[in-house]
Amino acid sequence: MLDLYYTYCAEGVKIIGISHRTKEIVIPETIENLPVVEIGAYAFAIEQENEPDTQNTTEQMQFVSVKDQEETQPKQNTAGCAIERMVLPDSIQKIGIGAFFGCSALTSIHLPENLKIIPERLFSGCIALQRLALPQALEVISDYAFYDCRALERLSLPETVQKLGKYACYNCRSMQEINIPEAAVDLGTGLFLNCDRLKYMTFGRCRHISDLIAVLNHELHLTIDFGEGKRAKLLIPDFQYEYIEDTPARQFHQVNYGTGHLFRQCIGNSDIDFRRFDELFYLTRREDGAEMVLLLVMYRLEYPYRLQQQRKADYLQYLKDHIEAAFTYFASRNDRHTIALLVDWELIDAQNIDKLLEISGNLKRTEITSFLLEEQNRRQWRQEFSFDL
Repeated sequence: MLDLYYTYCAEGVKIIGISHRTKEIVIPETIENLPVVEIGAYAFAIEQENEPDTQNTTEQMQFVSVKDQEETQPKQNTAGCAIERMVLPDSIQKIGIGAFFGCSALTSIHLPENLKIIPERLFSGCIALQRLALPQALEVISDYAFYDCRALERLSLPETVQKLGKYACYNCRSMQEINIPEAAVDLGTGLFLNCDRLKYMTFGRCRHISDLIAVLNHELHLTIDFGEGKRAKLLIPDFQYEYIEDTPARQFHQVNYGTGHLFRQCIGNSDIDFRRFDELFYLTRREDGAEMVLLLVMYRLEYPYRLQQQRKADYLQYLKDHIEAAFTYFASRNDRHTIALLVDWELIDAQNIDKLLEISGNLKRTEITSFLLEEQNRRQWRQEFSFDL
C-alpha cells in the first residue's frame, strides 16, 4: 500500500507527501469525508524521500493508505520506482511550488479542471512529459513552470490565460507548437529560450511578438489575429550568425547568413511592416529553398492582410510559373483545401488540368483527382486543338 501524507486546511485536506514511489498514483477526491483541495509544495518532487520534512511546520501530519498500482503486478522491489502516471481529482483548487519537480519518468498527468494557477517550477525537470491538457479555467503559468520539459511537443493554452511567467518554457527542446491567447498581457522574459524546434506560433493579438521570437533564429510559421476577423499568416525564414573580431578596433561585430534576420526586422511588438515584408520576396526567391518560398507565398495569398495589389500579382505570378511543383507539393500531402484555392485563383485551368490530373493519378490521390474532374466538367476546361491542313 502507498501512504499519502496530509494535513488539514480551511477548505479540506492538503496532500504533502508520499511514503514511497510507484508508477501510478491516483489521489482520492475525499479523505475522512473531507475534500482533497490542495497539493503541497514539492509534495512529489524527486528530492523528497519517504516522509516529508515537517521540522519547520506546525501542521499536524496524518496519513492514509491507498492502493499501490504495483500490487497488481508480480512481486518485485518497487521502492523508489519512478512516477509515470498521476491523476489529480477535480476537487483540488491549488498546487504548491515544484510539486512534481524532477519527476523525470512522468509521462501522463490529469490536472484538476478548476485549477487557475500553474505554480513556479511545477513540472521543472519532467523530461519524459510529452503532452499535457491544461485546465480551461487556467489564468496564470508561473516562472519556470515547464523548465527542461525536453519531450514536451506542444502546448495549447486556454484563452483564459493572462500571464506567462519568465522562462516558463525554457529548454523545451522538442516543443513544436504553442499559442499565445489574446488575454495574455503579462509575458515574462526568456519564455522560449532554447526551444530549438518551436516553429508554429499563434498569437491571439499582435503583441510582444518581436520580444518572443528574438531568441529563435530558425524557421517560424506565425499566425496573428488583428481583431474583427482579420488574420495574417507569415513564414519567417531561418538565419545563422557569427561574431567576427575586428582586431585593430578590439571589437566584435555580428555577421548574418540567410534572409531570416531581414524578415524579423519587419516584426514589431505591436505591429508588422507588411509592405517591407512583401518587398523582401525577391530576396527569399533568390536565397531560400523552394518549399519555404512556396509556403510564404501561400500564406500571404490565403490571409492577404494589408497585401497590396502589385505584391499580390507578384505572388500569383510565382505560383503560375511553378504550378506543377506547387500542385505536386500539396497533392502529395492530400491538401484538398489548398488545391481548391489554386482553382479559385484561376491558377488551374484548361492549359494545365490534364497534366495535373496525371500528377494526381500518379500520387494515387483519388479524392483530389475526383475534385479536379468535377471542376473540369463544371468549368468546361477543354483544350481547343487546331490543325494545319
